[in-house]
Amino acid sequence: MGMPIPAGAGVIAAVVHFTGGDPPVWWANAVVWLVVIVIASYLMVSTWRFYSFKDVHFRSRQPFRLIVIFGLLFGAVWFFSKPVLFALALLYMFSGVFWRLQWVFRRRRNPPPPTYTEASQTS
Repeated sequence: MGMPIPAGAGVIAAVVHFTGGDPPVWWANAVVWLVVIVIASYLMVSTWRFYSFKDVHFRSRQPFRLIVIFGLLFGAVWFFSKPVLFALALLYMFSGVFWRLQWVFRRRRNPPPPTYTEASQTS
């Protein structure tokens, strides 16, 4: 439950790598940093579900498409590490938020189940 702690650290590391490791000199950049840290911290202690990648088994046969995707991803990280790692980290961080919002809106559409008193027994 919640964002895994290594993923939260990866978000912070990706932002540091993206900015080149320079400290924020403008006050607005410091506020953005604070917001990113607070969001990542909250998501790590929340009960929101994140994809765990446990269903990807590297020891079994993989479809050719998956191997090509991993190869392209590796090449993108190798040649364009700053923007790609930044985008991947933020995409993973906000994926939990999107899943949670989807769950909230889907739950509102479905009517609640009847209470015990309304569900009469036939015996």
